[in-house]
Amino acid sequence: MVDLSDTDIQLEFVFEGDIILKGIINRIYAPLIVEEIKSRLPIEGRTALMQGEMKITLGISKGNAKPTNNVKKADIAYQPLGDSLDIYLGDKRTFSQVNVIGRIISDESQLDKLVHVRRGSLVIIRLQEQ
Repeated sequence: MVDLSDTDIQLEFVFEGDIILKGIINRIYAPLIVEEIKSRLPIEGRTALMQGEMKITLGISKGNAKPTNNVKKADIAYQPLGDSLDIYLGDKRTFSQVNVIGRIISDESQLDKLVHVRRGSLVIIRLQEQ
């Protein structure tokens, strides 16, 4: 069980092929970006697995809040350059700056299943059912 704070928002990422990941994003990391994502839930997007990251196009057009190029496996980050929410499948240094806003909290074996998601597949990001 994960300890939650008042600033945490619990999400589910539902991918085609019955892959469901649970994640948490936190307002503290980037309040404007996180609130924009929350206000648009549920979000339907298309997937693209590229170089160890699952990209989900958002269409919110936000800038950087606390940019970094270093991410860890299971990080959830907003990438302004591609206007996408990215889930990282390993530790890496990103090409362009991203804003880490949360983490996937599902079992690592579930995260590893993302390599089997076809490019262009539908994903729905929604509030996690309590």
